[in-house]
Amino acid sequence: MTVSRHRRRMSTTRAIIASLIGVALALVLGIAGAVAIYNTKDGQVQGSDIPEVSFPLTPTGAIAVLDRDGALASLAVFAIRPGDGDEAGNGGTVVPVPVSADVSGGLGSERLPIDETVSLFGGETVADEVPALLGVSIDRVAVVTEAELAAMLAPLASTSVALALAETRPDGTVIAEAGPQSLDGAAIAAVLASRASGRSAADEYINDVAAWNAIAEEVGDGLESPLAMQSATTSGAPSAPTIGELVGQLTSGSISVQPLRSDPIVSVDVNPRGVDALALDRVEVAVIFGHIAPGRVAAPYAGYTFRVVSAYNDDQLPAGVARLDVAYTATEALLDIDANVRSVDTVAGSADAVTIVDVANENLVAAAQGLSDVFGTVDVRVAETRITGIDMVVSLGTDYLATLDTAGASETSAAVDGTADTVGADTTTVEGTS
Repeated sequence: MTVSRHRRRMSTTRAIIASLIGVALALVLGIAGAVAIYNTKDGQVQGSDIPEVSFPLTPTGAIAVLDRDGALASLAVFAIRPGDGDEAGNGGTVVPVPVSADVSGGLGSERLPIDETVSLFGGETVADEVPALLGVSIDRVAVVTEAELAAMLAPLASTSVALALAETRPDGTVIAEAGPQSLDGAAIAAVLASRASGRSAADEYINDVAAWNAIAEEVGDGLESPLAMQSATTSGAPSAPTIGELVGQLTSGSISVQPLRSDPIVSVDVNPRGVDALALDRVEVAVIFGHIAPGRVAAPYAGYTFRVVSAYNDDQLPAGVARLDVAYTATEALLDIDANVRSVDTVAGSADAVTIVDVANENLVAAAQGLSDVFGTVDVRVAETRITGIDMVVSLGTDYLATLDTAGASETSAAVDGTADTVGADTTTVEGTS
């Protein structure tokens, strides 16, 4: 790469990030909160008689692990489960991210894999790249070495893990063989801090997910003495919890691990340099983070902001179709019209026949009626309770099921915590708003 291309690369990345600035400021100023809807009323919208509720606190963090040469070896984002009242809870969800994920999502002719940016500009770039990639505000980002991660994982003396591939260092030194085995914290850290020579990031990602699943299994329902991260290079807002506090909260309760699907970007038309780059499934990303941290999800598109509710009971669903499948297809349809999906709920209930759209105010009624082009017949109502940061709540009806093509969604269901109904244990719930 030339220096000018470096500048183009960073300009492109920053242009994407710029689209998130408004939402990031909103989060800082408290305009948007963060998984279940908080059922206490925070007051009323100025000039409106509609009471308003907000998302409870679900802090987010990221752990980027560098190898011995300073290259990005693994990356994981996590969200803390909501607690009672205005406090965050314990445990949460870890979402491992492939290190070659392309920040531009496969669009245009310039690929922007995160690991390449880190190699060029240093680990501090992770704090910019991850929010741009996922469209999610991250409260605290830690960039750690193998030794720092090993210190955090030291209490895990014997962790059962099944690796799909043998894990080796670039020089060929074997860290762990393929197959089921027991590894201590230092060995788990070495797995997450190493990339075998010549191995694609997609292949390496399989072992990363296995390592985080092993950590989650060892944490169980929560450690009596939660894990701690004493030293790391971190970034985040001054008011954000420290990375040590976030890791402590995460490992004080049960952890679910949600892998992400991706496709290699190999066409010379969109990858002329032939770099190792992956395009994440943007619908899946929206569905997962819409479940676990809706108040941290950005709204980068020009359209309105949505909450998608797929509350069918099992008897209402066609054979082989899950609530998550339906939520996926609805989210995909909204993203295709440049809408912003910030919240997704797949808790079982009972869906009406017609799809109901609750809008935040009367000015949105006409726009909501246009959603009949997306969901078929819709019943538009002005919401009795407004959700902060959400323009419209779409509660999918049984009539919508006749229009579904859930082929892509079913793959997501199978990948999400082994269940076809919900995302881990952290699905969004809501009372009195839909």
